[in-house]
Order: sequence, then structure tokens, then C-alpha cells
Amino acid sequence: MIWLAREFGSIFPTLCFCGDRMPKYDKIEDLLSELYQNRKLFSSLFERRMAEVAEEAVLELIDASSEKLERLAGYGLLVRTPGHVKLSDQLEDFFSEYMEVDETVHVLYIQENLSEIRKLKDYWLKDRQERYLLKIRKHLRGIIRITALNVKTLRNNMEETYTTEGNFEVKRQKLEDVRTQRDALEGVIRALERMLEDDIFFRSASDEEMLQIVHLLKIMLHESRHNLLEIQHKVISYLNHIEQRAAVVDKVLRLKMLKDRHYLQQQSNFRDLAVECEDLPLAGNDPLRSRLSLPDMREEEAMQELVLKVRIRLKHRALLARNVAGEMPDSALAAAESIESSINLFALKNIFLKRNGDLFSFVMEHDFEEPLTEDARAGIFCQLASRFSAELDFRDETKEVGELEVAVVYGKRNA
Repeated sequence: MIWLAREFGSIFPTLCFCGDRMPKYDKIEDLLSELYQNRKLFSSLFERRMAEVAEEAVLELIDASSEKLERLAGYGLLVRTPGHVKLSDQLEDFFSEYMEVDETVHVLYIQENLSEIRKLKDYWLKDRQERYLLKIRKHLRGIIRITALNVKTLRNNMEETYTTEGNFEVKRQKLEDVRTQRDALEGVIRALERMLEDDIFFRSASDEEMLQIVHLLKIMLHESRHNLLEIQHKVISYLNHIEQRAAVVDKVLRLKMLKDRHYLQQQSNFRDLAVECEDLPLAGNDPLRSRLSLPDMREEEAMQELVLKVRIRLKHRALLARNVAGEMPDSALAAAESIESSINLFALKNIFLKRNGDLFSFVMEHDFEEPLTEDARAGIFCQLASRFSAELDFRDETKEVGELEVAVVYGKRNA
């Protein structure tokens, strides 16, 4: 709570001395208590600071109390316009700066702090009182915070402008503004570096705290110079890219104008160049996207028959997908070599293709030289179906044989 009291020192005089009729806070604790009790209201208004907030929506956050809303506006914490409510400028600026979401580059703040430091240095050199050094330290810490925040804001504004702004002219103008702000910020940083070169003052007024603040300030200024240099290179690159894009767009618009007026072939060699150029990308064929009419599907018999056929086919596919074989018993694995060695699958396949009927029935009814169990015959069916699938016709249907559900397979000759 101490930092809040310190930061609101600039707000407190405004609230207390804006007129005889305006209510005021006699103590800073009263202001802090007011902010805490209505924290949901202030948080909501800050999140929606870029839009107009209706007064009805604000009343929902303070138990529909019009008296409380009027009181907060009277103290200068809120601003009421016809039908809308917003945060006061002091609160919004404080929240934006502390949360580091401010979208404005405040070069003037740094210049004001720098001017104050210069005056305080002169005061201290003439009358060496500690209170001047306290204020100098405060302004130096403020410069460190504001300068680092300005560099971050400048970078964010540059990236957001280039990636989100759709109008070429507005994008170019905003990037030019970013470059102007960058140059101004660089000038202030140079002035700060020249101030730190004043060895007379800092050698005379140096203590542990002052030395630490100056050291942090030098590090921050060094990093800021590098960041500003990178921002300058990016802005130049972005502006060059925009100019190239704008030139291409101008040429395309010029060609479109000639085409619309049927001057393209007479006033340009576009067709000749297009024929000679082999590097133009070819657009792929767009898939056919047709939307069926639901009333027609309900009323026309032909459409209903097609829907039923599709439904039956999808049902058969679902059955085949669920028809997963279980684990093979150890006995089947142990007898695999003897079955394969005694049965010629190629000869068995040739016999099946000369007959009618499905493959599973053929395997179950075939007279083998050695008696085979149903599990062994099922294994032979699986081997034939997988090894000679190219010569077989797999139907979109299944049949149940005992506890088994098997696919219906015919030879292509018998299909």
C-alpha cells in the first residue's frame, strides 16, 4: 500500500483543491480505501478504457447505486458523460504506466525530469542540503523507469503498426511517427549521457545509493541505445517494404484500369510478357463444393434413394472397421508351419477362382488331405484374403458364421 500512496501523491492535491464545492479526501488512507472497495469497478473500466462503457453496465458493478457513482465522479475518480462512464485521466495514466501497457511514448516526461535534475544540481552546489539529493535520486529512478518503458512501447507500436494496420498510407504515416519519436528519444538519451559526464557533481555528491542509481542508469542507457538502433533499422526496412508493396499495388491497379477500359492489349505488352513468362504460379483446381437443398432431399424420391444408399454404404464401412480379429491362440501359432508346409495356397487359390461362392464358405467346405479344425481353416481364409487381395473382390457386407462375423469375399472372375 506504500507505493500506491506514493504514486498517488500527484492525484491527491487535484482531488483536494479543485474547488470549494468539490468533495475532498482529508487523508490519503481514505483515497486508498475508496480504491480498494471499488477495485472491481476500476479494474473493469481500465480493461475497457478503449471503448465507451454504458452507465448501466457500470451500475451493475456497484450494486446499482447511483449515489455511489455520483460520489466517485464528484471526487474526480470517474468521468461521466451522457450515458457513459470512464476512468479519470489521472487514474488511467497511472494504471497504464504502472502495468506497462501505455501506448504513448512520453519523451517530454524524461525532459522534465532532466530539467529538474539540472536545477537541483545547481541548488545543491550552492546550498548542500540533503533534500536536494533526495529529489535528484527520485528523478533519476524515474528516468530509468520511464526511458525503459518508452523503448518497449516504441518497439510494440512499431510491430503492431506493421502487422495489423491494413491501410498503406496510414501504416506509412504511423511508421514515420515511430521514427520521429525514436529520434527524439535518442536525443534525450544523449542529453542524459552528457549529464552523467559531470564529474564535479557526482564526485562531490557520491554516496552508495547515488552510485548504484547512476550505475543502473548507465546500463539502461546503453541497452536503450542498442534497442533504438535496432528499431531504426526495422523501421527503415518496413518503410522500404511498404514502398515496394505500394508500387506493386499501383501497377496492378493500373493494369486493372486498362483491362476494364479494354486498353490492355493496345497500351501495354502484358499479354506478350505473360506468354513468355514461365514462372507464374498456377492456381490449383478448387474442389467442387455443392450444397444440397434440404427441402429437395425430403420431397424428391430420387434424392431419398441416394441418401439411403449412402447410409447403407457408410454402415457397412463402420461394420468392417469394428470387425477386428481377436488374439490368436498359441495353438494356431504353433501349428502354422505344419499347415503352411502341407497346403499349397497358390493351388488352393486357383481352385477357388474356378468355382462359385464366397471364399470363407469355400475354405470351410474344402476337402483337405489332412483334417483341419475350424480355427485352422479360418487362418487359411485370412492368409488367402491377405496374400491374393488383388485377385479377390471384397464386398461392402459381412455375414455371421457361428460367433464369427466375416467379410464376404468373391473371386473377381465370379464378381
